[in-house]
Formats: sequence, C-alpha cells, structure tokens
Amino acid sequence: MYAPIVVTYELTGKDAADAYKAAKEIAYEQTVELPVDFQLNEEITNRIIGAIRQITPINEGRYAAEIAYATEITGWQLPQLLNVLYGNISIKTNIKITGIEFPLQFLDTFRGPNYGIEGIRALLGVYGRPLLATALKPMGASPSEFAATASAFALGGGDIVKDDHGLVDHSFCGFKERVLKCLEAVERATDKTGKRCLYIPNVLAGVDAIERQVEFAVSHGAAGILIAPYLVGLDMSRYLAANYPIVVMAHPALTGTNFHDCRHGITPSVLLGTIFRLAGADVSIYPNVGGRFSFGSDECTRLNNALRGCLGGLRPSFPAPAGGMSLNNIADMAARYGPDTIYLIGGALHGQDKKDLSVGTRVFMDKIRGLFIERKPAANPLSTASSCDLNAGNCTSPAAPEIHLSFSKDYRWDGVTPMVYKTGGEFDFMNITRHELIGKNFGGTDFDVRYFQIDEGGYSSLEKHVHVHVIICVRGTGTLICDGSSYTLRPFDIAYVPPLYIHQLANDGTEGPFGFFCIVNHLRDKPLKG
Repeated sequence: MYAPIVVTYELTGKDAADAYKAAKEIAYEQTVELPVDFQLNEEITNRIIGAIRQITPINEGRYAAEIAYATEITGWQLPQLLNVLYGNISIKTNIKITGIEFPLQFLDTFRGPNYGIEGIRALLGVYGRPLLATALKPMGASPSEFAATASAFALGGGDIVKDDHGLVDHSFCGFKERVLKCLEAVERATDKTGKRCLYIPNVLAGVDAIERQVEFAVSHGAAGILIAPYLVGLDMSRYLAANYPIVVMAHPALTGTNFHDCRHGITPSVLLGTIFRLAGADVSIYPNVGGRFSFGSDECTRLNNALRGCLGGLRPSFPAPAGGMSLNNIADMAARYGPDTIYLIGGALHGQDKKDLSVGTRVFMDKIRGLFIERKPAANPLSTASSCDLNAGNCTSPAAPEIHLSFSKDYRWDGVTPMVYKTGGEFDFMNITRHELIGKNFGGTDFDVRYFQIDEGGYSSLEKHVHVHVIICVRGTGTLICDGSSYTLRPFDIAYVPPLYIHQLANDGTEGPFGFFCIVNHLRDKPLKG
C-alpha cells in the first residue's frame, strides 16, 4: 500500500458541516464520479474514494479541506494526476487548490529537471549571482535580425537569450533558419568574449512536428528549449525533458485562467512550481511583482520556494520572474529573490541603449555584479544529488566519488558488476553486457564511460538518438553499422557516431568477445528504434 497524495482545497461553506459536505462531494466527484449517497462496495469506498483528513476554517465562509487520494489512481502519470486533482471540479466554482503533498514513491517515477539550478550554472560557469536573460522580439523580424539581437546580448555578457514564446515556424521567419542563425551568432560572440551564453529556441507546434523541432535544435547545438506546457500539454513537456538532454524553460501561457479568481483555480506555487517541476521544467517563468501581469510578493515567494525547495530527488529549478523590472529596482529584486534566480528582462534592457543592446546588457550585468559576488564552480555540479542534498541541512550528503577503478582479468573492474545491456524489451539485441565505469556510479562527471562486451554471434540494438557516441575498441574484432555503411573495428580503433545516425555494433566472428569503451554525455536522450 502506497502513501497517499494529499491535496489541500480552499472551498466555500456556510459552516464546518457544510464545508465537510462540499469536500465529500469533491472526494466522490474526482474518483468514482457518483453521488455521495450512492451505495458502493467496501473495497471501492476504502481504496478509491478520497479520504477527508481535516476541515479547517480560514475566514468567514471559507475553509481548507485536506483530501487524501490513493496514489495508484493517478496511474503514475501527469494527465491522470491533474484529472484526479482538478478534472471535473475545475468546471465548478469556488474551489481552489492551494497545496499538494506527494509520497516519495510517486515522485520517484518522475525524472523532473535535467539540469536544475546547479546544472545550468555548470553550463554557463556562473555561480553566486542571478542570471540575466532576455527574449528575442518582435514577431515579424527576420532570422538575421534576431541573430543580430542575440549576438549583441551575448557580447554584452548576458547569460540566456530565448525566443519570444510567440515565435514559431512562421512563413516569414522559419524555425530552422532562425535557430541556425541565432546559434551561430551566439557562438561567435562567445568566442570573442570567452563567456558562454545560451540560446534557447521556442518549440510550439503540433504533436507530429514538435519532437522534430527539438531534434533539430539539439542536434545543431542548442542547450535547451522554451516550451509552454499548458499549450502543448504537460506530459509532452515531461516526455521531451525525459528523452532529450535539454534545459527546459517553461512559459506560463494559458495558465492565467487558474490565477485570476482568488476563490477558484490552482495557485501559482502548485502549478508553475511543483507541477511544472514534475513536468521537467529547469526554469519556470512567471509574472514578476509590478509588471503588466503581476503576482503579489507573497505568491512569488511561495512559488520560488516550490521551485527551489526539497521535492524528493528532483533537482531544484530556477525561478524566472519577468516584467516590472528596471535598473532602478534590481536591488529590490536581489533582496526579494536572492541569487538563485533568473531575471528575464525585455523592454527595460532593450531600451537602456536603443542603438546597441550590448551596451544596455553590460549596464544591467554591472548592476547585478555590484550586488552579488561571483564564485568558483562547485565540485561535481552535474552530479545526481537530489534537491534535498542541495538545499536541506537535515538530508544526507552524497558520498565522496571513487577515484580509482582497478582492472581485473577477463575485462572486469573491481566493484563494477556487469549489467543487462537494456531493459524494457522494446529493442532487439543478443549476447551483450554493459559495465558502467565513470559517470553514473563513479566520478560525478557530466559524461559517462561505459564498457560493452559482445560475445560471438551477438549484437547491439539498431537505434538512433541525438547524443553522439565515441567508441574505442579494446578487445577482439567487431563491426559497426552506421548510416548504412559497415566498418571493422580492431583494438584501439576509434569511431564516432553523429546525431540521429542509425547504428548497430555486432560480433559476427569466431575469435572471442568484442569489447569497446563507449563515451557519451551523462544527460542524454533515450534511443529510438532505427
């Protein structure tokens, strides 16, 4: 029996008894979808229907109701989770979700952010201060004009330049051309400054095209994507984050329908914080205090805590307040949000020096650096430490990494147990084992070194993926099939498998095992069948 998911609803009632009645209706509606007086067998009543834990008065006519749902009824997936939490009752009125507590068993089924705060800092080499980001505007500009803007921002020392969330694959500004030109422009600027800047393209398309956009962007060097989970679907966001080694910036478009009625909806801290983080958001963008769309200061604080706080083993995410920022209130922002924040600044940054964005960017960067002290990188920033390890003093710190793996006879390493090549059963392979050497179990690196051994007659799966392979043959002789061509690999031959090339390795000889090292990024997309 799993621990339940506990949801706190604010609801309206004439008195405590009336509030209890309303809570019971929610518990039935969100599970069995039957009237509360409907006769059900004892097993369904006890196992399926939400259990009311307590009713607490808030103010006149409003109560907080805690309802515990059996975790199993979520199907361990995001669409059904939202259906259970708020599906039918979202159509009603005066019911608001203000809090959710998840059991670890549920959280452990989600990968969450790929990079999180420390991972993004490691990509940029920036520690101890907030990051500065901006958006490419306006819609209607050409790819070359956007590239010039991205270049100026990077030359000025900015950290992240993203597409505006309205930039898609337009006839007047195609996705592929925009991505290629902006990536090239930012890379050239980085070569000049020696400081990295990330360009993050927006992916917004139909389900038949959006993954191709991600593949294109990542295969050409984009570190991440901007996505609007409420437009494309929360589980689409989760899927892309789980299958591609990307930074995910989540945009709040369309979520505002949950926030404008103080008595109804889902609070920003739950939706843009906890749920977006479950869906893989490394960065969650939200309306800053004082902007044309605005959250209150207390709500922003709760949202930041939900993004950065302990949530099982999920990495903490960057809050990215946007709007209402100027050079004059950066100090207030610093005091309110602290260093682990991304300032997403548009109009004020572009208007600081209307002739040269790089000048305005430097002015804002100087202001930020005047309020914070940058520090050296932390050790093993891309390790798999949980958000508890990073933020909470009462959690156990990760163990020190192994320094030396001793080689034993028959191509074994002390302390490393040969593993099944793949699990799940969807790929065809034979007579192959996997040895995780550096990265996953030892070393805390941002790349993995694995040893694979294919016995006579064996072969790896025929597959493709965005991440690249480097293969070093160290034992026997084998064959690499890559993009339709065949290559014989002998000891100390080296092979490179480019992004999305269909490939397979095989031992079709009679001379004993074929063994090779394979070096890949630690954060990588999942293989697809070739």
